[in-house]
Amino acid sequence: MLVNPLQEILRVVIDTNHIMSAILSARGASAKLIDWMTREEDYFRLLMSPPIWNEYRTVADWLIPESQQREKARILNILRLQSDWIEPKIQLNVCRDESDNRFLECAVEGKADYLVTKNIRHFPPKKYQGVNIVRIRKFLDVLERLQKAHS
Repeated sequence: MLVNPLQEILRVVIDTNHIMSAILSARGASAKLIDWMTREEDYFRLLMSPPIWNEYRTVADWLIPESQQREKARILNILRLQSDWIEPKIQLNVCRDESDNRFLECAVEGKADYLVTKNIRHFPPKKYQGVNIVRIRKFLDVLERLQKAHS
């Protein structure tokens, strides 16, 4: 993969809900995140931690129907191979949903630029320790602006 020469590569944590949506539908904003990960040029790196990986796999195992198993395997493989792995040493208790703290821990420890989630209300408002907490549309807009600046 080629590094985007005009910009540092963004560091991003993606909540489980978007990964499951990408597996279930090849159309839509969540699937676009996977498309961005498989482009020749890198615009962002996914940050992954063991607790996040375990949640992705656990939720996918009970949520994804048999007809989508091939797509589940494809996307999980992309995520596993194309992520920067983080071992958070901090423990946070700032999210409404306890499991969301694992995503924020990875984001803070990995110095993420963005945490992308559908459940924005479960996280601290807008920004936490330098991490922008955003909905997918805002993050896709950032990626599109980077791409235009590079063209």
